[in-house]
Amino acid sequence: MIHARPHGGRIAAAALTVALAAAGVTAPAFAAPGAAYAAEDQQSTTVPYPKGYVELLGGGEKGFFTRFRYTVSWTSYATGVSQVVHDAPTGDRYVVGASDVLVTGNHSTSLAEARVFTVRDLASGAQPYVVDLDALAEDGERYVYRGAVGGTLVTHLKKADGTVEGRLVTPGPDGPQQRPVAGLPTDIRGFRVTETTAGTAALVVVAGPEDAPRYTRSVLDVASGTVTDDFPRANPYNSPPVSVSASHVAWVDETAPTRVAVAARGTGGTGPVRTTGVAAFDPYALLGGWLVHGGITRPETISTGGALMAERADGSGTPVRVLDTMGWLVPGPGGSLMARGGSVEHGEGLYRITLDPAGLPVAELVASTGEPSVLVYGGAEVPDTIDLSRTKSELFRWKLAGRIGNARVTITRMDGPLGDEPVVIGNLVPMGPDGIGFTWKGEDFNTLGRPAEAGRYSWKFEARQFSGLGEPVSAYGTFTVHRALGLHDFDGNGSPELLTRTGGRAKAVDLVLDPATRAPFAFQEAAFGGDFDWAAYDRLESVGDVAGSRLADVVARDRSGVLWLHQGAGDLRQPLRQRVRIGGGWNTYDRLAGGSDLTGDGRADLVATDRAGVLWLYAGTGNASAPFKTRKRVGGGWGIYNDLTATGNLGGDRAGDLVARDRYGVLWLYLGKGDGTFAQRVRIGGGWGVFRQLVGIGDANGDGRQDLLASDGSVDFFYAGTGDWRAPFRASLRTGLAPGATERF
Repeated sequence: MIHARPHGGRIAAAALTVALAAAGVTAPAFAAPGAAYAAEDQQSTTVPYPKGYVELLGGGEKGFFTRFRYTVSWTSYATGVSQVVHDAPTGDRYVVGASDVLVTGNHSTSLAEARVFTVRDLASGAQPYVVDLDALAEDGERYVYRGAVGGTLVTHLKKADGTVEGRLVTPGPDGPQQRPVAGLPTDIRGFRVTETTAGTAALVVVAGPEDAPRYTRSVLDVASGTVTDDFPRANPYNSPPVSVSASHVAWVDETAPTRVAVAARGTGGTGPVRTTGVAAFDPYALLGGWLVHGGITRPETISTGGALMAERADGSGTPVRVLDTMGWLVPGPGGSLMARGGSVEHGEGLYRITLDPAGLPVAELVASTGEPSVLVYGGAEVPDTIDLSRTKSELFRWKLAGRIGNARVTITRMDGPLGDEPVVIGNLVPMGPDGIGFTWKGEDFNTLGRPAEAGRYSWKFEARQFSGLGEPVSAYGTFTVHRALGLHDFDGNGSPELLTRTGGRAKAVDLVLDPATRAPFAFQEAAFGGDFDWAAYDRLESVGDVAGSRLADVVARDRSGVLWLHQGAGDLRQPLRQRVRIGGGWNTYDRLAGGSDLTGDGRADLVATDRAGVLWLYAGTGNASAPFKTRKRVGGGWGIYNDLTATGNLGGDRAGDLVARDRYGVLWLYLGKGDGTFAQRVRIGGGWGVFRQLVGIGDANGDGRQDLLASDGSVDFFYAGTGDWRAPFRASLRTGLAPGATERF
């Protein structure tokens, strides 16, 4: 079931940020029947553009440059083949622009410090040509790299007499050739290139004496080698780039630093400057007489943005929507622009933006990621049932195509008695070519490190497109978790809980395996029962599942001899349900022990010894209103024991077993036969008289065998089961499970 709602927003442009754990990854596309974004004519004429957070560096007539981390690639429009052209995180620096030319310099941090440059034309495949600036210089001269326009290096030459001159360096038949730059001030002290486009470069020029410098924004026409359009500026440093077209210049307005200013060329720098409404921190570029820009906002958790827009540089007319989404915006060949973005009609990819015959900006898809510009939901791959007794992990996956702004899943446990707070999972990662999700390892969604309870859960999947375009996706579902539950599993998470009583108050201690010691430790404690006075009982015994819920239950005897049943509730915070009366007359017994399946019917049973030493069997029914069948006499002579504990299947056979301690401290094993009787007792060992309580805790270390806890009143010792009736326990491990508790059950 999918519920969608309208959602507005704006998309980040220069530096895309997505709320996925894998940095900069977008959800891959899948084949959606009838998807409107994949028009056949576009798919047949475009080459692939890489998916994910891949930066657009520049583009020429024959191909385009991209960067993923440190790797720069050039992709041919003709073949769609990409070749790596630079792959060195600490190697030579490089620059590309509105052409198919890559320029590298032999310096690891700054091209301005490089002395030898290699110029490669990827479109022609010609041999690179090399420019050694020091070899070009005469005695006392020094060339400094300032930028590149295609294969032309823009440099400034500091002569031996201290004067500065601009020089253009281009390839020639006999090696690099150089031309002077005309139109620079005669008292120039230096300049730098801030942006280049097809055939032009935007310069920041400083001239005049040091104590009274003049700064200008200027335009260099490479073909003529002439600098024109000198617009005054206050400071040459720390400024965003200047954008140039054949008719206009744009820059960040110094009088209104949050806005972009535009001025017409051909006025010698004296014409009017218009402050636009375009934000200075938005990507912007000039396309003829149009200022093209992409809006950007920066909320706390995610950058979102909107369409790529164009407005006339003179402010007239109505803005034009060029693309529905956008990412990067760079100059393109022939005065065009290149944008990484998308449209509802043609989807995501690389677009070339030009002016149509009517002079309006239009975008043509030239390389496609195959992704839609709106989110397309393809369904959930979440299992209906997860049996954590059979598997250690499970995949939760949702099929989704489009550029995801954020995606999250909310998990809620449905049938806990107190309910759980919904848990939001936001670190979804790509899973396969067409989905995102996460791997669940059976941990509690509310408390990491603790096993999750068995029961029913709901999920809600939500995702929105990066720019807010189209409708967000909402999908809902449920799943059920099964676990193999043990003797002391009251909350249903597959690991036992030790219940304790101190005075009239009770606690549940959640036991989780310590991987270092292989012994359980107290992961979490929760008081339960509210105002109920647990001191009303003179006997408390965990008896396994006698009521049919699969959770462990407790029987409690009050001081008048009435036996009560507290069913397991499936929640650590309230592990037991309200009590149900079983019946009276139970004060004839001095020992109760429950939890072992002694009759072989799959249900836990209860045994009791009367004051004459007779052992009686109460077989479990699985019925909460009448949990035990009529008692059966097992045999006499049990009065010699001062402690009796049901341990489950301790000896390795199918039936449950008992351990009994005599008054001399010797512990004996009674192996159940599965018919309510026992084999001849087996001596386990002596010295057990130091313990005040023995608790058959179930499988506390996750090895599939039943274990035992022994308490001397202050310290609990863990005895791991071996599964071998001849030596049923391993050496004890000291634990700190329930300090201060006076009774365990």
